[in-house]
Amino acid sequence: MVDKPQIVTAPAAEANLNDVKSDLDQLKADFTQLLDTLGKTAKHSVKGAKGEAESAAGEVGDWAEEQFLTLRESIREQPITACAIAAGVGVILGQILLRR
Repeated sequence: MVDKPQIVTAPAAEANLNDVKSDLDQLKADFTQLLDTLGKTAKHSVKGAKGEAESAAGEVGDWAEEQFLTLRESIREQPITACAIAAGVGVILGQILLRR
């Protein structure tokens, strides 16, 4: 059985058109709100990541400073050993660079 096509009257078509416009307006408002929420979330995430990066950089800086102080103290306590190590590293680096 074939369905007969429905005849849409002008007032019914206008009502359907108004419903579609209303739905599109609501969709636009929802999409705008979604973009705003995503923007705020991204901004908070970036701020959090920035804080964590700054904290990690501070910790690395503190660690490097402690290592420098330890190394300096070791050199002062054992200067001959430090010179021998420096000379050995120099010889190894020289050999590596001469092979190029």
